Amino acid sequence: MSAVLSFTDTRSRRTDGDTSREAAKAAASCEASRQRTAITATIKASSAGLTAREVGLLAGLPYYTVQRRISECGLTKTDRRRDGCAVWSANA
Repeated sequence: MSAVLSFTDTRSRRTDGDTSREAAKAAASCEASRQRTAITATIKASSAGLTAREVGLLAGLPYYTVQRRISECGLTKTDRRRDGCAVWSANA
């Protein structure tokens, strides 16, 4: 039987106390979810696809946040590049 990965479970260290683990779960479930929703909505609104930098500018999120979350959004990383960055699309 294979283990199911959970992003929430990876937000704290094994050595962290119970309060840290609870805080990590709360932060991951709220903020990460909001970020994924914003990233997905921004890319779905674009017919040409967007780079992580473009998503950050349009969604009001830092570039590094978009880079961290974009692969978690169920979007398609296309073969295209713009300004040296991969273009992501909601459609294949």
